[in-house]
Amino acid sequence: MSNIFRYPLQPPVVGNTASDGGTDMVDYVMFKRKRLTYKDNAINYYGLNLPDNDVKTKPNPVTVYIAMPKAIQTAYQPVYRSVNLGVAGMAIAGAVGTDGNVEGLTATLQEAARAALPEFEAGALAQIASGASQALGLAGQVDANTLMNLSQGKVFNPYTEQLFSNMQFRQHTFNFKFFARSQSEAIQIHNIIRYMKEGAMPKYGDGEKGSTNRRRFFEVPDKYDIKFVRMDPTGRMSTSSDYLHFKIHTSVCTSINVNYTPDGQYNSFKDVLMGSDQTKIGVHVPAVTMALQFTETKFVTQEEITQGY
Repeated sequence: MSNIFRYPLQPPVVGNTASDGGTDMVDYVMFKRKRLTYKDNAINYYGLNLPDNDVKTKPNPVTVYIAMPKAIQTAYQPVYRSVNLGVAGMAIAGAVGTDGNVEGLTATLQEAARAALPEFEAGALAQIASGASQALGLAGQVDANTLMNLSQGKVFNPYTEQLFSNMQFRQHTFNFKFFARSQSEAIQIHNIIRYMKEGAMPKYGDGEKGSTNRRRFFEVPDKYDIKFVRMDPTGRMSTSSDYLHFKIHTSVCTSINVNYTPDGQYNSFKDVLMGSDQTKIGVHVPAVTMALQFTETKFVTQEEITQGY
């Protein structure tokens, strides 16, 4: 069996010369599976998001190339949270930069206390009003901003700041539609779908066949390297592949959806010979869709943006 599965096998427009108007290049999404190599009787950290963590992997011998889907997109989602510092918190946060200067710190705290005094007084009055209402069984809820709004037409500045919290892992979705135009292409489509499904599934751990220990654990599924590449009609890689669209970190496959009746009607070809010896019989449909969703295992940083991610 070949170590390369590719769809389509031929470019959309076949031509041998420029005058024929044939397809010059075809862009593909490349998928290649790999497994983490865990050391026996050793406890190590195998997280891929730890910077400079040297995790060994074993690549799968097969590489898949699928012509570009309709939609190619990526999203960068830094997470921020809103924090109300208040006048005292703002002053103390500024005092952190005094580098241990006692006089500067004391002056900052004194200024913060004077600035917070009106809010403190209004807050105390609001507590008295709310306590009186509760004690008398009356309706009403009063806070410092309510008093200032009604009496002076203003409210206290909460000094709200947007503070960076963390990054979210990028997710990438690919929706492919396959049309089998020949027996060879039908076999390629079958192999591609099986390859993607296999890598996303776990398998039972090592152990003697039939023993309960063998089924006690799952080995984690494969990881995927994903890349956009450009090839000529003969399958030769173009040097421009390194600069095509954007790079994707090693990812895990979180969803696979295969639809064998994408056009709403079941139809099939005659039996197709499959397998390395071409003796196995398989039934194939003329059109199949496959939706894949991946999540990266590493955050994107500024340094990696400059590298093309």
